[in-house]
Amino acid sequence: MPPKNNQSGFMSVEQRSEIGDFSRHTPARSLIQPRNRSILATASRRTGTQSQHSPTRMTVETHEAVYWGTNIDERAIEKQFDRFLKEYRYGGMEYYMSQMNQLNETDQFILNIDGRHLLEFNNHLYQQLIHYPAEIIPIFDTVVQKVFYDDFLSLKARNEQEREEFRLYAQRLLIGIINLERNVQVRELNPKDINKLISVTGIVIRCSELYPDMKQATFKCTKCGHIVGVNIERGRVEEPISCQRCRDKNSYELIHNLCQFTDKQYVKLQEQPENVPEGYTPQTVNLVPYDYNVDDVKPGDRIIVVGVYRAAPIRQTKNRRVLKSIYNTFIDVISYQKETKIEQEKTKNITEEQKQKLMYLSQQPNIYDRLVKSIAPSIWEMDDVKKGVLCQLFGGTNKEFSQAGKGRFRADINVLLVGDPSTSKSQILQCVHQLSSRGIYTSGKGSSAVGLTVYVSRDPETREIILESGALVLSDMGICCIDEFDKMDENAKTILHEAMEQQTISVAKAGIVSQLNARTAVLAAANPLKSRYDVKQSVVQNINMPPTILSRFDLIYLVLDEFNEKRDEMLAYHILNMYSLKDQQDYLNQIEEEGNTDLIDRETLYSYICYAKQNIFPRLTEEAQNELIAAYVKMRSAGNSSNTITATPRQLESLIRLSEALAKMQFNQRVENYHVQEAVKLMETAMKKAALDPITGKIDMDLLATGRSNASRELVSKLIVEITNLIKANLSDYRGQGVRFFDFVEQINTILAAQTNESTIIDKRQYQKEILEALHLLEEQGFVQLPGDRNKPKIKAGIKALQ
Repeated sequence: MPPKNNQSGFMSVEQRSEIGDFSRHTPARSLIQPRNRSILATASRRTGTQSQHSPTRMTVETHEAVYWGTNIDERAIEKQFDRFLKEYRYGGMEYYMSQMNQLNETDQFILNIDGRHLLEFNNHLYQQLIHYPAEIIPIFDTVVQKVFYDDFLSLKARNEQEREEFRLYAQRLLIGIINLERNVQVRELNPKDINKLISVTGIVIRCSELYPDMKQATFKCTKCGHIVGVNIERGRVEEPISCQRCRDKNSYELIHNLCQFTDKQYVKLQEQPENVPEGYTPQTVNLVPYDYNVDDVKPGDRIIVVGVYRAAPIRQTKNRRVLKSIYNTFIDVISYQKETKIEQEKTKNITEEQKQKLMYLSQQPNIYDRLVKSIAPSIWEMDDVKKGVLCQLFGGTNKEFSQAGKGRFRADINVLLVGDPSTSKSQILQCVHQLSSRGIYTSGKGSSAVGLTVYVSRDPETREIILESGALVLSDMGICCIDEFDKMDENAKTILHEAMEQQTISVAKAGIVSQLNARTAVLAAANPLKSRYDVKQSVVQNINMPPTILSRFDLIYLVLDEFNEKRDEMLAYHILNMYSLKDQQDYLNQIEEEGNTDLIDRETLYSYICYAKQNIFPRLTEEAQNELIAAYVKMRSAGNSSNTITATPRQLESLIRLSEALAKMQFNQRVENYHVQEAVKLMETAMKKAALDPITGKIDMDLLATGRSNASRELVSKLIVEITNLIKANLSDYRGQGVRFFDFVEQINTILAAQTNESTIIDKRQYQKEILEALHLLEEQGFVQLPGDRNKPKIKAGIKALQ
């Protein structure tokens, strides 16, 4: 039997407690005017409907105010929150009063309330905030504005007009909620969370344009000119039926210029890739930010969003009010918190003890070797590759050359791993992806050109054509790891040219012309065309990649599976030890037994890298510049004798980036000589095999820049002369049916061997590729004819040879 109401028709607080909280699931519209916080003051405006059991404010004889269906006492909430703002202390001071003082000095209007602080101070108030945000947050807004005016603004007012101006100024201040006790993933949201305050973690994959959202309509009477304002109710504008002044009916018209609008945006949030269970696809949820929250995030940002989980009905057709039984869910955003900002706050708010620990590490003489050992410690050896990857994680120093006309100088280091299967390339990519604060891991076979850059889609809400970001854009200011790099299609390879050097992506699709940032470092792994790397061929010939892309990598490492009995035995021993370990403690004990006590744990390593990237910005000293010039000239002079290009300006820029990264590892704000010397060693180690000409055995950067070595071009020129002389000397043999290709190759190799005074010919059919290229050039000149198979043609004298 329901409790009886009092004579006034309203329920008292005691009667309310007998019923319980039965309407937590219903959308609420607070009767408290929330100072233009339309997002919560009228939740039905967003959803388009309002439940019959929506909580309403009830006044009882005891002068207490509660909301129907809740146990919220407005005056009690105001007193409790006012006490929290004025009495909560953190770091030995009144935390939120000092925060409001900073807002007053910086002209900002969002006061972030830490949920953990509120939970610690008043658990009951925190629970009411979680379950009834539509009623509690407007009350919090009122209290904050009152405290802000009374304690900071009223003292400045000299007359009544200034006091009124300061009151209006204080009404712009709103609260934001951060750091709730419970943080959920996107796939964990369920119906019990509807109309509650939630905290969700994810990655932003799309942001729409800004849309004006009406919060108050203004009507003007066409007869007498009377103006009246109408608030938005239940998602619709109710036009006044009759004029209050002249009593004329249906005489009002909407005046758009006098209406009040707020900014609105649609954002799509996807759960983080590392949190997706195996075999499942990532889940998404729509976000709707308003006012100060619009344009606060961009695609690729990893964020923690706090907001109210809503359910909106769907109309069967746009011109009818009949609703479907299925509801759309979305989150009304209260506040954003970027993970990058969280990391910056962590580095700024680290204790003196933690900072001293990082500084102590940076001053160790063997810090460089310790960092190298700590990168993927489960992978045996490969120290050269780990050094290059470590430089990529730290990166160089960002520079702007706007006056010189170049613009931004690329500070990110691109690394390519090429080699045989089963050489731990993918494991290194996974390790770097986990250590990077921002980035995407993808595969070349499963990535298209639009998947890497941007793709055009249609907004489900507005049906407008929009751009959605791909892997490179989402990895902005991070590292994009691409496995199976050689298996990408041609269109995707073409896209990478601009992204890897200019670090931008230009788009001109479906009438949308824009330029997106792709300031990302690329770590790629590729396999040879024939599964095994052929040392007799160059890198360009071994993998299916154009040389123009290869030249954009700062470091190219060849990871070969070479036979060595002693090395194989040690590798097998290491792998068996890894498989025999039961848990993390066994692994640590194994490390101590092997004497590897210099390893840095992953959390400390992550903090070390983040602190260096955010606080250390090394600059070149005059001594380092002279060392760089000397090293570059030395690399260039190595090929002067044979006109071979052994270094290009791109290698000089790579040396600068590597030197700055090495200085960051030691928390050094200056690039010293020994940093440049180590960078030169890294460059020579990486390029010793990657740019090695298999014909001459020397380094030739033309292999990466053009796909052809200087020795190969000189050989083709020499072959053209020898073929011309051979055909002219034996013209009768090249008439009629001509000479078979392999016989012709043997004749040319015999001539070349005689010129080099070689008594025996190792391979009579070598230089087939160069001979075929020379024949095609002579065919274009009309000197020879090449009937039959283009790769194995017969050789006949052409018109020019017969003249």
